[in-house]
Amino acid sequence: MGPADSYFHAVWIDAQEDEPIEWFDELDASRLSIRCVRKYRDGRLEAYSYASGNWRDVMPEGSFPPLAVINRDPQFVAKEISKSEFEFVWDQAKRSAIDQRMG
Repeated sequence: MGPADSYFHAVWIDAQEDEPIEWFDELDASRLSIRCVRKYRDGRLEAYSYASGNWRDVMPEGSFPPLAVINRDPQFVAKEISKSEFEFVWDQAKRSAIDQRMG
């Protein structure tokens, strides 16, 4: 896994109730996820990275296909996002996790 190279956002239109509907990922040059945030229908955000204790259970396996391939599937709408867009969602998810632990 290398340094961050791009940032990705996808909406999973047909996601089940217990599955994330939005995916935000920081990708290396091989399109492997370095950090990710998952957003659920209830608005809950979950942030993961290889620093997470349960990273083997939650981090995506393998590299993400190119956006054109993802967008061929009518269940998904994917696009590149900026680093600042990713960092904003990452910070929201991290704050949300702290709030949940505190209260």
